[in-house]
Amino acid sequence: MTSRERQVHGRARGRSAAPQAPPRAASISRWPAAGRPARGSSARSLLVTVWGDTVRPRGGEIGAAALIRLMAPLGLSTRAVRAALSRMSGRGWLSRRRSGRRAFYALTPAGALRLEQGVRRVYRTAAEPWDGRWRLFTYVIPEERRAARDRLRRELVWLGLGPLSRSTWVTTRDLAGMLRELSAARGLDGAVALFDARNLGPADDRALVARCWDLDAIAAQYRRFITAMRPRAAALAHRVRAGAIGDEACFAEKIRLVHEYRKFLFVDPGLPDRLLPARRPDREAAALFRRTYDLLAPRADRFVAHVMGRAMARR
Repeated sequence: MTSRERQVHGRARGRSAAPQAPPRAASISRWPAAGRPARGSSARSLLVTVWGDTVRPRGGEIGAAALIRLMAPLGLSTRAVRAALSRMSGRGWLSRRRSGRRAFYALTPAGALRLEQGVRRVYRTAAEPWDGRWRLFTYVIPEERRAARDRLRRELVWLGLGPLSRSTWVTTRDLAGMLRELSAARGLDGAVALFDARNLGPADDRALVARCWDLDAIAAQYRRFITAMRPRAAALAHRVRAGAIGDEACFAEKIRLVHEYRKFLFVDPGLPDRLLPARRPDREAAALFRRTYDLLAPRADRFVAHVMGRAMARR
């Protein structure tokens, strides 16, 4: 999580029952050139992006040497990648196995569960169907466990829940399994409760959405993304058509694109279409993301195949 994301989620601490404004996604208007690390992005955060986009679809396991080579075009040193791997392993997200002198990493079940939620939302092409029911998650966590409570709130925001009150959060999606896993992992089983309910009023479902999420702020973030990304996408399209960009650079650009777009996981709860305005910028942003991703993917994939193919040959 970036420093901006930590700052945003920390705002939930000690707030009243009024819902908080959604987090602001970092702008991509200062997207760095290839070979330089993204401003404000930690090695661990970039590693999560690479894992979800590149490693997961290719079997889910990768050698440390191959991963270091993949991260190099993003401006990350060997030391930074190894430190990120160590931190993610220490948090229980990655497991490591050794084969001779080589180390290989894969997601643990807990890491895979978390990553899968993010991947599904980043690459979705249509909104999930909604059965008209609301899922409620409540907790009673004493002040002496404030750190655990704050971590839980950050997780709830990432999962797309909105604060109905300070300790009652809602979502339109059935996340019971994920929320149980999360509560158990945090040692909070006795402090939380989950409910499946319908809104009986007096306010309708759209009014409930307006109470829990700031749709205008979310739309503004999407418009900023579009404004910054549109000229970048046009320039990339020109370079690709002219053959003026190589496979490695396409990989770096694609990962940066995904990395910036996935920040909307901390902003957009992924609400059903029927609860949202008919005209909204998230659709245009998603189409722009997909077009640019598809433009870069063939050359980026060729670079990945080269790196991982060489790694397989050395096993």
